[in-house]
Amino acid sequence: MKKGFLKSNKIFKINLLYILSLIPVIGFAYYKNGYLVAKNGFMPFYVSLQYIIIPIVILLLSYVFETYYYTVIKKEEDLHSVYNSIAPYALVLCYLVCAPMHKLYITIPLMVIVDVLLKFVDNKLALNQVALFKCILFGVMFALGVKGFENLYEATIDAVEAPKQLFLGMGVGEIGVTSTLCALIGFIILAFNSYYKKDVPIVVVLGYAIVAVLLYFVGKVTFNDLLVNTFSSGFAFIAIYVASISNATPVVRSGRVVYSLLVGIAACIFINVVHFNLGVYITILVLSLLNPLFNKFKLSMD
Repeated sequence: MKKGFLKSNKIFKINLLYILSLIPVIGFAYYKNGYLVAKNGFMPFYVSLQYIIIPIVILLLSYVFETYYYTVIKKEEDLHSVYNSIAPYALVLCYLVCAPMHKLYITIPLMVIVDVLLKFVDNKLALNQVALFKCILFGVMFALGVKGFENLYEATIDAVEAPKQLFLGMGVGEIGVTSTLCALIGFIILAFNSYYKKDVPIVVVLGYAIVAVLLYFVGKVTFNDLLVNTFSSGFAFIAIYVASISNATPVVRSGRVVYSLLVGIAACIFINVVHFNLGVYITILVLSLLNPLFNKFKLSMD
């Protein structure tokens, strides 16, 4: 690699930082859904490597596809669109590696379907790709009668309920749930990405915290239950990665603040009151469609 390559190839650097931020998430997902399952005799070790091999292969293929689409078909010289597409594609891979063994193969064609759908509505709708993928995947698995999302090993053990263990990611897993610690490490790495909208997860957490405090003081939920619900829902992953996708969030800063607050408020209600985590993804998907409205906000912070 030539000296100064990263400095002169900003888009490559942006994508590299995004992928690096996902390494802790993917690594832990392999440990939890691959290594532990194989170690306890529920699959051969070579089969568990699918959690590492498949994401790498699909990520490389998707990068080639996105680059071809925007540079050859769309004839764009600025590769910023490639970054906007590859980031959510990489996030979808997290669902693949965080997913349990039930119908794992379904995630691959669904990724293709979602990506083609987004290309069809390109420049018309700002759909959040990961939220859309999550909702479609939930619908497909519901139709197939898959009621539990634990892997083969988790199906034989009792659910973890200690907040500390859940923070580290050892809860019995819904798709997309990962270690809060790994997600926070990813956020630190993403902070060096100039295109990453780091204000989104911060405000999302603020909105979540405001509602959580209110729920606690009115006696709707205990402090321990707040911790358990938050760490077992994948909230950190949602706030840091899903809600902040660049091409599905408002451009105007004040509009982004309103959007993020609404996501945080809805997340706290769905996670701690309704106990329907999918509702957070549905909220993000709906709010991404309202981007033009949020971009009309003009407050003093802009």
